[in-house]
Amino acid sequence: MRTGSVIFLLLGFFQGSGQSGNYFLSHHSPHGEQFDNVCFDILQGGDGMLYVATRSGIQQFDGRSWTLIQGSGAVYSLEMTPQGEILWSGTSGFGIVEKLPDRSLKLTRVSGEGISDIFESQGSGSKMFFLAEKAVSIYDTEQCKSFIIPATTLTGSFTGICEIFGSVYVNTTLSGVVRIENDKLVRAPLGLAGQDEIIFASGSGQRFLIGLSDSRILLCSENLKLREIKLADSAYIQASVVVNGSWVKEDLFVLGTLRGGMIFIDAETGKTEEIINYSTGLPDNEIYTLLVDQDRCIWAAHEYGFTRVAPDLPYRSFGHYPGLSGNLLCAISFKNSVYVGTSLGLFKLTREDLYDELTFYVDVALRPAQRGDKKTTAPDGGNKTAAPIEQAVESRKKGFLRFFRKKDKPEQTESTRTSPLKTPDVDQTSAAPLQYRKAKKIEKVLRASQYVYKKVDGIDAKVTQLLEMDGRLIAGGLGGIYEVSGAGGKAILEEPVRMAYASGSMNKLFISTYANEVRVFARGARGWSALPMLNNLDDQITGIFEGINNELWLCALDKAYRLEIADNAVREMQHLEIDNPNFSEVIGVRWRDDIVMAHAQGFFVFDRAMGVLTPMDSLPKPSQYFAGEGNILYNDAHSWRLFGMAHKTNLQLLKLLSNVRFIKQDQISDNLWVITGNNELYKFFGDRFRVQEEGFSLVLKAIRGGEGKKNKRNIFEFDQEKSALTFEVVQPDYLAAQAIEYRYLLNGLDKEWTDWSVNSHTIAFPYLPAGDYTLRVQSRDIFGMLVELEALPFEVVPPYWKRPWFYALEFFLFAAFVLLSFRLSTRYRIISRILSLLTIIMLIQFIQTVIGETFETRASPVMDFFVQVTVAFMILPVEGYLRNLMLRSLDSHSGLYRFLSPKTSVTPEGKEPEQ
Repeated sequence: MRTGSVIFLLLGFFQGSGQSGNYFLSHHSPHGEQFDNVCFDILQGGDGMLYVATRSGIQQFDGRSWTLIQGSGAVYSLEMTPQGEILWSGTSGFGIVEKLPDRSLKLTRVSGEGISDIFESQGSGSKMFFLAEKAVSIYDTEQCKSFIIPATTLTGSFTGICEIFGSVYVNTTLSGVVRIENDKLVRAPLGLAGQDEIIFASGSGQRFLIGLSDSRILLCSENLKLREIKLADSAYIQASVVVNGSWVKEDLFVLGTLRGGMIFIDAETGKTEEIINYSTGLPDNEIYTLLVDQDRCIWAAHEYGFTRVAPDLPYRSFGHYPGLSGNLLCAISFKNSVYVGTSLGLFKLTREDLYDELTFYVDVALRPAQRGDKKTTAPDGGNKTAAPIEQAVESRKKGFLRFFRKKDKPEQTESTRTSPLKTPDVDQTSAAPLQYRKAKKIEKVLRASQYVYKKVDGIDAKVTQLLEMDGRLIAGGLGGIYEVSGAGGKAILEEPVRMAYASGSMNKLFISTYANEVRVFARGARGWSALPMLNNLDDQITGIFEGINNELWLCALDKAYRLEIADNAVREMQHLEIDNPNFSEVIGVRWRDDIVMAHAQGFFVFDRAMGVLTPMDSLPKPSQYFAGEGNILYNDAHSWRLFGMAHKTNLQLLKLLSNVRFIKQDQISDNLWVITGNNELYKFFGDRFRVQEEGFSLVLKAIRGGEGKKNKRNIFEFDQEKSALTFEVVQPDYLAAQAIEYRYLLNGLDKEWTDWSVNSHTIAFPYLPAGDYTLRVQSRDIFGMLVELEALPFEVVPPYWKRPWFYALEFFLFAAFVLLSFRLSTRYRIISRILSLLTIIMLIQFIQTVIGETFETRASPVMDFFVQVTVAFMILPVEGYLRNLMLRSLDSHSGLYRFLSPKTSVTPEGKEPEQ
């Protein structure tokens, strides 16, 4: 159980700066036939698993894979009992999610006959309340009994249910909000108006957050006093239509809307902290339902799957602000501004007011002239048609579930209807009930003073590098090298540039070009001027850094150049060979007084005494590596590590991102700019957080391949003929599930643990010999924390012909054949000999089987075959001895014959008397 799964202690929060970025989002969805884009409810179980109610049943999600638990109809709602059982409700009633012996799950119905179309549920203590349009079914989980409260003519239909401070409240069409008390419906003490309808209620400590159907948000204290929260962006929220909401933490709550995505609001001030919608990375603005999980992250269901929002992660997204285009290549923070280089040029993040155009429909009253095309007389004697009167009543869907449960007809923009009010509005001129039509309306709503990207003038080619030199911003790429000032750029060198290095100590700019030249520039009073320092160097330089005492290092693909520079001239140049068979990019840094270089084959340190680069065998080969600010940040396929002089940060959180292709560290902090392969730009605030996490327990999710059953010792038992077993284990994780590594040990077969692997959560054994086994599994998350599965003992039993009782049966059968052969030896010698030979064959086979089982290698069937052949050769002399012994024993004068034969008398002539 996760007790405080991800806790971040802030040393300064994102809102302290203007360009704070957007919350970290991750997207999940089932694939193939399992995908159902309609979600009604989400629940997190005690084991950490997510359960999603859909039209096809329940989807179970562990962070890695989806499993569909099919039912007999759509599932609309999920609840968890105090005992940890999951209850479901839907078109076929309600029931429990039952776990079978093989760890698979099944939907079992417990509701009585006639109970169906349950569209919402709510738990309160040991009682579960299931809401249908005409009845509330109450199920006691302790007594396993249920009873029904029917709707009446006073209440009308039921439309919603919620729990506030232990009491259950129900929305009705005629009586407003009522409370269930002592299994009866009574008037609610909340002081709401008759037309008010509660669409969600979420508790946190000593207060509840309540959302009403008119998008008002209330705070409810323990004494049931209500206080409306004054929302700073009420116009945007009203137009977006709130359909659900929940607390995120003490002073922050989230609203899910029909048209505006998710809105995060400070509960004390009503200020909008964040808006997550299509423009900030949300696939769709229509939110079906919300869940705040045990990590205080928000799951939002929409048409394209599920999006998880992590407000407390030390990541902020900067790639979804409007105006940014092209493939993202580099980024930098410069003078409180953000610059991003892309394949189309350079962009700067600037502040700008943003508006959202929201479309909705209002009810417009029609006057008699419009209903019947009648003309009215104008004051001037002419005729004109009366103009429509706009009413304040807005026709809005109140959420995705409500659309299904009320079974309304689809809305039409030009349809007419009678007013749904109890007392119809009346046209004062004609005394006839007013009629309405739906009219489309568009409002331009100021969302916030947001940030947008503006293209920097003068830079129209690909920008691959951004660096700072003496308080100036330098941009380099295919168009050349530019000095950026504000929203414009001025060229320093106009030819394609591979990379550049700015030396503050030397006050020089070193530029490696695509012509395999290294150009040097210095800035003086008259601007930038070229220096003829390295005009004769002809090589593909991929890395430049400084050493000690005016030492400059240039990294090529197969060699390194060590330069000593003084008085704007190269005093000495040294060539060093680099073993780089794959010609991967070479980078280097100064670490204390040592020079360290790295490429895909490993790390190397410069031996000044020998004048060579020597491998550092203590470090692994990096799969990814980046240099900057005196550090080498690298990934060894298991974790991210930092080699250099900077302080340690929460580098393991980089495993949340896949296919990292750019990392740059801020010069004055441990913050990182990160660009991923899917063109996302993040800022990682590694210097502002301390991360602690306790993961969920490791879960045995499924056992496949064998028909296991529990024996008298209460352990699983499998037949050897069906011993191809697969165990699927998982540690539920939604932070970095794909980065969790697993290993296992099968006692009884192996003696050592397997290597750590992200794929070892599925453990397959194609063949297991008979015997007793114990499976042990461990997992390791991105922080290195180990979790071990409870040891799973099981037994593989041999086929019946290899079991002790069958061996005993064979022994007694051999003995019976021996006795029978001696009994028949006098009168039926041929039959007796055949029985004797058959007994010998069976006895030899019995001995061979016993020895073969004793010396079975359990390595492979091929090795066992050779062992059996060796045993056969070993017992061959035994077979010959037994054959001779038994055939000689058939002699009627032998002692063995007389011992085994029945007692008879012998005549003096040596013949037996006639019987």
